[in-house]
Amino acid sequence: MKRLMLACVLALFAAGCGGSDDKAKPVSEPGEKLYEMHGTIVSRNPADNSLHIDHDAIPGFMEAMAMDYTVRGAKVASLPPDRTRVAARLHVTDRSYWITDVKKSQ
Repeated sequence: MKRLMLACVLALFAAGCGGSDDKAKPVSEPGEKLYEMHGTIVSRNPADNSLHIDHDAIPGFMEAMAMDYTVRGAKVASLPPDRTRVAARLHVTDRSYWITDVKKSQ
């Protein structure tokens, strides 16, 4: 009986660990605003799939600064190396922001 209860608890725990965070978020969302962003990759966090980018001013939206951006549609390990100048698409909604299409600038 103890083994059965332990097995049930472990099964419930395993099911809870695979929650909605494991699902890929969409690259685009309704109502988003898009901006072209240019900057330099400073560092990356594969666990969060994010890049720390020191970017130029984004006209009509934000001054130049360095900050973290979650990447959607690609794994940060597959993107250009740190200290590379890049261009990306910045997606902004009322509740979040993220980047896509990160490519080495020409």
